[in-house]
Amino acid sequence: MESVKIYLSGAMSSLSFDEQSKWRKQIMDAIRFGDYHYEKKPTFFNPVDYFNFEEIRHKSEREIMEFDLNGLRKSDLVIVNFNDPTSLGTCAELAIAYEMKIPIIGINKDGCDLHPWLIEFTSRMCNNIREAVEYTVDFYLN
Repeated sequence: MESVKIYLSGAMSSLSFDEQSKWRKQIMDAIRFGDYHYEKKPTFFNPVDYFNFEEIRHKSEREIMEFDLNGLRKSDLVIVNFNDPTSLGTCAELAIAYEMKIPIIGINKDGCDLHPWLIEFTSRMCNNIREAVEYTVDFYLN
């Protein structure tokens, strides 16, 4: 079965570990265990699984950046949560994904005012996780 690697992008440094993790887990669980049928196997790159701000496993910020961007470049799709639209790391990830022609699905559940470029980087903007999951399954996993 062909697989689709999904990169889960969104703020980290301005959020608690729970805030970083919860939405990512909801997306992964909804796709993996939801009542969806898909032809392509989803795999996920969740940056929180590797580096977070509670467990120091890195020696430099560059190490984290290079690791995450390497995961991004190997991905087929990005799902981004605009839970902190001022996150510079998220902005950089989206610019790189856009330049590499990796589709980006955005979640803006709080209706945050986003910089026009963030909107333009995003292939599809969703109002909630469920909408993003259904769109992902319908258009990228089938």
